[in-house]
Amino acid sequence: MKMNEKRSAIANSIPSMQMSELETKPGRNAQASFAARAARSEASPAAALPQPPLRRRGFARLALHASLAALLLWSALAGEVGHPAPASAAPAGVEPAASQSWLVKWRDPAQAKPLPGTRVLRRLAQPAAAGAVDVVRPEGTGADTSAWLLRLQQTPEIEYVEPLSPVELLASPSPATNDPKLPLQHHLDQIEAKKAWNTVHDQTALTIAVIDTGVDLDHPDLKDNLVPGTNLVSPGKPPEDDNGHGTSVAGVVAGEGNNRLGVAGILWHARIMPIKALDADGYGDEERLGKAIVYAVDHGARIVVLSVGLYRYSLYLKDIADYAESKGALLVAASGNDGVTLGSRADVKFPAAYPTVVAVAGADPDGNPEPRSNTGPEIDLAAPWHVYTTAIGGGYKAEEGTSMAAPQVAAAAALVWAVHPDYKPYQVRALLRQTALDIGNPGFDTASGYGLLQVDNAVTTALKPDSYEPNNSKNAAPVFLLGKKIAAELAGGADKDWYSIDAPYDGVISIQLQGLIGVGDEMPTVQMMHDGDTSSQRIKDAKLGNQTMQWNVKKGRNYFELHLFDKTLSQHLPYLLTSTFEIAPDAYEVNDKQYQAFTLSPRSQQITGNFHQTGDLDWYAIHFDTGGTVKLTMSVDSARIDPSVGFQRQGEAMQETDEKGDGETETTRSFNVTPGQYYIRVRNSMSAQASMAIAEYHLKLEVISKLTDPNEPNNKIYEATGVSPGSSYWGVIGTANDVDWYQLRLASTSMTTVQLSGIPSGIRMKAELYDKTQKLLAQQQSAPNETGLTKELKLGAGVYYIKVTASASFDRQYYKLKVQTDQLVAGFRDIEDHWAGDAIEALSDLGVVAGSGSYRFYPDRSITRAEAVSMLVRAVKPKAASTVVGFIDVPRSHWAYGPINSAAASGWIGGYPGGFFGPNQSIDREEMAVMLLRTFGLGSVRPVHAPFIDVAADRWSAPAIQTMKQKDLLGGYENGGFKPEASATRAEFAAVLLRTMHFTKS
Repeated sequence: MKMNEKRSAIANSIPSMQMSELETKPGRNAQASFAARAARSEASPAAALPQPPLRRRGFARLALHASLAALLLWSALAGEVGHPAPASAAPAGVEPAASQSWLVKWRDPAQAKPLPGTRVLRRLAQPAAAGAVDVVRPEGTGADTSAWLLRLQQTPEIEYVEPLSPVELLASPSPATNDPKLPLQHHLDQIEAKKAWNTVHDQTALTIAVIDTGVDLDHPDLKDNLVPGTNLVSPGKPPEDDNGHGTSVAGVVAGEGNNRLGVAGILWHARIMPIKALDADGYGDEERLGKAIVYAVDHGARIVVLSVGLYRYSLYLKDIADYAESKGALLVAASGNDGVTLGSRADVKFPAAYPTVVAVAGADPDGNPEPRSNTGPEIDLAAPWHVYTTAIGGGYKAEEGTSMAAPQVAAAAALVWAVHPDYKPYQVRALLRQTALDIGNPGFDTASGYGLLQVDNAVTTALKPDSYEPNNSKNAAPVFLLGKKIAAELAGGADKDWYSIDAPYDGVISIQLQGLIGVGDEMPTVQMMHDGDTSSQRIKDAKLGNQTMQWNVKKGRNYFELHLFDKTLSQHLPYLLTSTFEIAPDAYEVNDKQYQAFTLSPRSQQITGNFHQTGDLDWYAIHFDTGGTVKLTMSVDSARIDPSVGFQRQGEAMQETDEKGDGETETTRSFNVTPGQYYIRVRNSMSAQASMAIAEYHLKLEVISKLTDPNEPNNKIYEATGVSPGSSYWGVIGTANDVDWYQLRLASTSMTTVQLSGIPSGIRMKAELYDKTQKLLAQQQSAPNETGLTKELKLGAGVYYIKVTASASFDRQYYKLKVQTDQLVAGFRDIEDHWAGDAIEALSDLGVVAGSGSYRFYPDRSITRAEAVSMLVRAVKPKAASTVVGFIDVPRSHWAYGPINSAAASGWIGGYPGGFFGPNQSIDREEMAVMLLRTFGLGSVRPVHAPFIDVAADRWSAPAIQTMKQKDLLGGYENGGFKPEASATRAEFAAVLLRTMHFTKS
């Protein structure tokens, strides 16, 4: 309807009113009331207003409460970044949560541009060398996140897109004690720190950043060793520790020594920069952790202690780690504490697993690798798991975990720099490795790396330029660990350096060569050879000072040899090598989409796959010719995968099982299958766009084709299987005389729908309904070749029985019985949990409202002019009309003729030009306000100011809207708007009508 027509339709029926130039200014109470109303409901303005006293039916309409439980650090819940959702029906597509934020890195900051459908939350503050990274999310809550991510990933100017993930502390809880004696610090003896003090015990020439929960800034054993830091959790506040973990880490590094008080850190005097990046529960996220590292480096920290970790590989944090290395800062991180909980699946956590970060594992009091510590080829060193250190509140306590081992290595690095201030980070790493005490298996091992930290050796031993010599032959090749950076040297053209790399799977090994040449010197060509490779890519030349080369490799030990191309050269070439690995696609690729699903035979089997790329999804298809059951089990080799497995029949919802955490096995329930196409989808649910994982998953299918009825025996009424409304029950008719009985209990009058599906071809099935006296109430039989039947009827509270039979026996597929019930409230089946349910029920009790057939009120449907007028007449009950106000489109035979004529005669409503009323036309929100105002005789004045941002003061409906607003009879939306031309729903009209009735009575 055009604006002038609508203005005419209602304004013509309004007599002239006096105008008053009165400006209403709501007080604080009114403002608070409006804010509370707006917070209670965004779904409908009517719902946002105070409800009149009504009958309540329990707490069904109360808001649901959710609680977030803090995760323990190395216990049975350790390593879980979050608790996955239980198995539930979900769309076939993997849709991230609407609140998820994402990191977008531009290949060149100058190429940054607006992205369609993308909201930029902020740009990360970081050095230009680290590139431009924006924090973004889809524009709008209803956006298709999967399609949005695909568009971003296909944008040439974008280097990567990845989600923000939480990080967590890697501490172990331990009993508290207040004993301050130095003899309690047994870890100092294990790492020979006391001997090292004969050489050096202070380091005040550099700063050590402790990125953690903050530090107790007034601790008597720490305060003189602290320098200004920052609080990234609550910016502007000091980095005070509200957890205790950061204080314990700081005490291990530099509890003031030789001061006749408490404990001694490995450093007696130092410069500790406390950076609070984790909250009181020990949690933060990648963005804050990255900011903390950049802050530390940019404010002069040479060593950064990171007792935090997550299993997901983050490109963003990898960039930050590389930036720190480029600025001469050494990162030291804990490996994790899930060794017992997750066993071999407990890989080294990130950031410890990045090549330039020193990864620290734990050692027990006897100097053996601590079994609770995470293991992997990225481990550099081990340090004592148990320590005695400072505690929050000025006290002292025993602590344990790799987060207590990491600061020991950080402090040792600080002492190395005190003795060798010109060393580069790679040299400090090398010296700590070279001077470690071999523990565990001989040589390097994945539990303790190069061995147990030995501080005395580190500060008294000379660094070897190439500790891997002699390695001039394949037989002498030392192990070069995947994911780590090492330093070595080619001693002229005649020298050869051999290395062995153990590839965990088939894939691609990348080796980055960085020549450590002087400024202005030319990089000599280096040849690298993959031994045993017969392809043309066997030998590669590195002519640049920083170059990466790749080889396809098979699982197992691979050998590589380096030498100078010019064998006559006498110059020595120091170099750095960094190895990385990418797993090869599994045998079932390409199967990233449902239409690409790899077809499996309908039998029990086990398949092995992997997630070789970011956001990898693996789909499998199975066609069943007969019915049966399927059960799926998904296990993984690494905690860097959080397994999730889904199962669905073609065209139906995906049933996803993701109940456990990182690295834990997921097992589905047994699914009943009938002939048809089914799909399996497996994914790494660590995030919607989880990074490639160097690990495999194992999917086990248990298929049982023989069908048995899970509800038997239920051949007699007294053996009836109890059914719950909304649940599905599967069965077979095993013999021609088989009868299946089911029992249904109803607590209140309900509309009950009995559905029988999965009827085999050529068979007719019947469902019969009986009451508790076994009186037949209803029955329904399927038509020939019909696959289902449905029967709906109104039943009162009581016990009922459903009898299921078939024209012939079958056991090659299941039938499915499902009973749905809708409780009748005021005779309606669709208002039980609706926000306006109480109002509708109250109006029904007053005889004001009626349904629209099928026991439904249709509360969210737009209300028509005829319906609205009928409700008004029932509510107010005007005197019988003495005149007839005729409308062309409302004949006497019209169901609402009487109410419309009565309302028009009373002056409540008017018609349209030409004598039309428009009974089936929807009314909008401003018409609703005017109708109610006129019907109840509420006076109104022309407002001086607009009552809402979209209702001008001179709008035809403004007086009515202003009056209704002032009397708290209707409200607007959170943005200050009213949406006057939006259609009013039946629920909105009912709620506002009831409020107006209560207002006029009071």
